[in-house]
Amino acid sequence: MIRSFIELLDEQNAILALAIHNGHEMHPELLKVCGITEADRLREEDPYTDAFTEPFPNKIVVYTSRFTVDLNRNRDKAVYLTPDDCWGLNARTTRLSDDLITELNHDYGQWYSLLTFTIQRLLAKHDFITVLDLHSYNHRRQGPNATPDAQINNPDIILGRNNMPVAYYPWVDNLCMELNNKTIMNHTLDTRIDVKFTGGNLSRWLHHTFPGKVRCVAVEFKKIFMDEWSGSLDKEFQNELSRTFHQVVCNCNKWD
Repeated sequence: MIRSFIELLDEQNAILALAIHNGHEMHPELLKVCGITEADRLREEDPYTDAFTEPFPNKIVVYTSRFTVDLNRNRDKAVYLTPDDCWGLNARTTRLSDDLITELNHDYGQWYSLLTFTIQRLLAKHDFITVLDLHSYNHRRQGPNATPDAQINNPDIILGRNNMPVAYYPWVDNLCMELNNKTIMNHTLDTRIDVKFTGGNLSRWLHHTFPGKVRCVAVEFKKIFMDEWSGSLDKEFQNELSRTFHQVVCNCNKWD
């Protein structure tokens, strides 16, 4: 049930970009028991984050919704069963059958096997690789016409490093410094580390599974490139933001 796009165009490049919450697709069997509207579901997903992977030659984009299986959770929490599992949202109108939960957990394991294979292919060419775990987040929780949430806790880019070894912190510090105050179409980027989002299970799993071989930083883009309520996209702004992010990451990797 998990549909992904994998592209390795340049295995000499030591960067892999992931957009694991990009997807909106759900199997009909799950849609029948979905307890929230499609618009609410889209708002809690990370639409258009596939575009942030586009400049990178090596990428994995997931097209299946996190409301099917959340790949950034531990296996035992990856399938939302109760409102406590997903920010108080009534994700299901009825409990999923044990057989379906087992099938979804199997799909979760299959996807991580696929990720393992992809990482191993790159490590066959490199002693060390960088993985970008790309996400986006809402900052207008009070409604479409409300004043955006206080900016102090909502930087434009959040770099989550809490789930990585301390040895990698200087690289993230440098990445933050290089991204901060960049100008995108008259907008000056505010970039910070470990504010609100510090990284999920995927980055933790990668560092545990490939110690000393993989550095995974979680990246949260505030939804300044789109309207989080209507879903409309400012494609020009996102293209510039994506281009700038790619350039800075590649430069930081060269200096590393």
